[in-house]
Amino acid sequence: MQISTTRFGDVNIAAGKIIHMPDGLPGLEGFTRYALLSTEETDPFHWLQSLEAADVSLAVINPYLLFPEYKPLVPEGVFTQLGVDRTEDVLVLTVAVIPQDFRHMTTNLLAPVLINTKNNCGKQVILENGEYDLRHPIFEKMRMLVHRGGAPDAGAD
Repeated sequence: MQISTTRFGDVNIAAGKIIHMPDGLPGLEGFTRYALLSTEETDPFHWLQSLEAADVSLAVINPYLLFPEYKPLVPEGVFTQLGVDRTEDVLVLTVAVIPQDFRHMTTNLLAPVLINTKNNCGKQVILENGEYDLRHPIFEKMRMLVHRGGAPDAGAD
């Protein structure tokens, strides 16, 4: 399937890679089909691109790259909704905000996006443990990741 995007131009998406979010995302409830796009230039960030709106794409990141101790307490019933049999089949991503002054970039550790990698069903959930922030700063963690060789340097100095 070919889609047109504002950020990436025309992109081919294999039917088996379409992520279904039956509830949409908070604030974007009308959009239920997404693709996870990646580019070398934006690594370690990926883009959750709506297949229904060319201009809707969210920067996402694997929170464990920056916060290996991250332990989200997922509300009861969510894994059942997603059809999860094994937690190893769940991809956890957090939505990132990358402002023009990227030193102020944040990620939403309070409401991760969970994707069942076996059936591509996803959902953004609000965690039950209140220890995580909606806008958790990540610039310093990104700098450390870059200096460890985990991602390309984006001029962070």
